[in-house]
This record gives sequence, structure tokens and C-alpha cells, in this order.
Amino acid sequence: TAQTICEGSVPAALTATAPAGDGVFTFQWQDSPDGTTFTDIPGATAATYAPAALSQDTWYKRIVTSTLGASICTAETNVIKVTVNNFDPGSISADQTICEGDTPAEITSPAASGDGTFAYQWHSSTDGSSFSGISGATSENYAPGALTVDTWYKRQVTATVNGMSCIKFTPAVKITVNNILPGSIGGAQTICVGGTPAVLT
Repeated sequence: TAQTICEGSVPAALTATAPAGDGVFTFQWQDSPDGTTFTDIPGATAATYAPAALSQDTWYKRIVTSTLGASICTAETNVIKVTVNNFDPGSISADQTICEGDTPAEITSPAASGDGTFAYQWHSSTDGSSFSGISGATSENYAPGALTVDTWYKRQVTATVNGMSCIKFTPAVKITVNNILPGSIGGAQTICVGGTPAVLT
């Protein structure tokens, strides 16, 4: 039957009922990128066919050849479509450097494009490796609060087509926090008027 898969995924094997009628049957599977122009799939001569991973919509049909004596006849099955959920999650911008405790500029991004209905979820990390979802951050853009440590952000995009939800992430951006420890000076003193205080260290 027709299927919907995520880009780069492997569809379920294509099955078929056995042909009926006279003769000895042989098979040839064909595929098409547009549902109109079909070509033979090399080596696909079994009763069923297991496609490889797909990156675009692809149509399939099976050619059945019946040989009876000197008579060779062919017939085609129906055509089925494997819909591939293709989309671009976009990219977010941009890396920033802020002072400790400051609020970075809003992280912006164009909307995702391609197949499906889109939903967003922002993620953050303090090491650039382990990310976790930010509660309530489900818009196209995200405005972080004040930061005290370096923080990475990326946006998760979920695209849904025919009930099939696929997930992609944007590249991450880094907010670098300029942390400084000013030290302390010492010490408090009391001196006579006109006196010279000790050096402040």
C-alpha cells in the first residue's frame, strides 16, 4: 500500500498478491520520480520488492510477464506512491557575546520550509553537547533570559505529513558569556589628616 516516510528512511517492503492465470510468471519492478515515467529497477525481479532509503517521493509498479509456449504476454499492477516527508528546518542566528548577567538579543530564524505542518521546540545546552527542551519555547524565534554561563541553543522542527511526523534540528548557536571576577581590595584604614595611607592591595 501507499506509505509516508521521513527523508532518508527505508520504506516497508512492497508486497503483492500472486498473479493468476496461464503460463509461467516472471516479474520486473519499476520506479518513477514523478508517477509518469517508469524505469526498470536493476535486479528487482522477485514477487516482492524492498526499496532502499528514499530522499524523494517515488512511485512503484510491478510488470508481470506470462510465458505459455511461444506466447509471451505482459501486464502491469496498480501504481503505489511512497511519499517522502522532505523539509528544511532553516537556520538560526546568530552567535553572540554578552557580559555576565546580561540578556542576549532574540535568536531569530526563518520559518521551516517544505512538506508538512510545522511545530517548533527550542533546546538549550551549557556544554554544546547535551541539549534539553526549553519549557514553553515553541515559537519560530526565541528570546533567552539573562545568562551567567555560556549557553548553546538550537531549534527542533517537527513536520507532519499524512500523520507521519519527522524531526530535524537547526545548527546550534552559542551565546558566550564574558565572566570576570574583579577580585577584592584591602584594606580599610584610618589615618591622620595629611597622612599617607598604606598601599591598597
